[in-house]
Amino acid sequence: MTRSAPARKPDPVSALLALRMQARGFPRGWSVSPYRGRARLRVTAGAGDGKQRQVLMTWPWSPAHAEDIAAGAVAAREAFLSGTPLDDALQLHVTSKGAETKTSGADIPPEVVTTWASDPDSPINWGALIEAYRQRKISSGELKSSTWDKIWQPGMREVLAVMHRHPSPSDSRQLLEAVTQRWSQQPGARGRQMRVQQTTALLRWGVDGEQLPKCWAPPLDLGPYVGRKRAEVNRTTPIEVEHILEMVAAIPDARWQLAFQLIAAYGLRPEELRHLERRGDHLHCSYRKVTSRGSTAPRNLRLLPCDEWAAEWDLLNRFHPDQMPPLRPGESGEALATYLKRRQSWQRIRNHYTAMGEKLVPYSLRHAYAHRAHVVLGLAPKVAATLMGHSVQTHLAAYSRWCGDDVVDAALAQANVQWRASKD
Repeated sequence: MTRSAPARKPDPVSALLALRMQARGFPRGWSVSPYRGRARLRVTAGAGDGKQRQVLMTWPWSPAHAEDIAAGAVAAREAFLSGTPLDDALQLHVTSKGAETKTSGADIPPEVVTTWASDPDSPINWGALIEAYRQRKISSGELKSSTWDKIWQPGMREVLAVMHRHPSPSDSRQLLEAVTQRWSQQPGARGRQMRVQQTTALLRWGVDGEQLPKCWAPPLDLGPYVGRKRAEVNRTTPIEVEHILEMVAAIPDARWQLAFQLIAAYGLRPEELRHLERRGDHLHCSYRKVTSRGSTAPRNLRLLPCDEWAAEWDLLNRFHPDQMPPLRPGESGEALATYLKRRQSWQRIRNHYTAMGEKLVPYSLRHAYAHRAHVVLGLAPKVAATLMGHSVQTHLAAYSRWCGDDVVDAALAQANVQWRASKD
């Protein structure tokens, strides 16, 4: 009697990854598999930029790192879809060239970070230093964990990748030159600016805490590393009401249509879609955005009196959490942007704004709410800022650039009418 081969035990890591990556809508052509104890990401030529890619990821192949593996693969694909070259997207999000298996420092507690002042001859453990810095930023309330993962972690991985090169930088100036090299043809670019800010913040913290020698203190003048833009980049613009209505009619998915309507009608941040509930006669947003100025306050949402079209949507009675699209924490903005990019109607409207020298983005819905509050209704900045859930300083910094001659003339005309009415 021939014995059948014993059944192969299922790989728990593959099972976990399948669940996580399926929930995030991971497409064909991108796959993760084990290779010599580490995770390996493969990208087919059809799913990439015409060339097959195969890279070892930062994390070991273990259930404890399944979430990191899935998140890194998804982040790399989203960066690629947003226009980042594939090799750069992979380098930033899933691997560090020349790094050892544990380059993130996530398994190294902060207390093992060597204090340079106590042992000047010891090598600097950059992974542990970055992990200690991450814990300090989050425990102090300056950053949320999701903000670190989304905004700061790619920059810190690039610092690690640079410090694992041979030869590696030996002071702050060399490090700043290295982390901005990929933007050498884009002086003043936002990505380059952020990388300089994040790297200098890490170095300044390390030097102040005597975990780095003074040669790592960032230079006072960061201008040469950020660079100056050769030409002014188009600023994002408020979307017109007619285009809001056109998009609502063109969105086939009822869940995304409702999400789009909520953002347009109340001037929401996309992330706030996950923090809505009905309270009496209002929709309430419990979201708190943590910034350097503090934390924003929860607020009741209100339609603007000039937006009869929004009132007709009856959002108060239509809203229910179960009717919303699936949104992951910290990824709502990207999810909305990805969905809109796939709509031909959005592409057509965006091209219309581009032809006029303007730039249309999903945040244009929030900008439009502020624009109508000021231009159409003439609301004071303090009132408009409260409606939108941020400080007056943030509001003025973000929206004062739209206060051109037409806005000034309209405000003076309205003030003239009110003044004459008061005299009669």
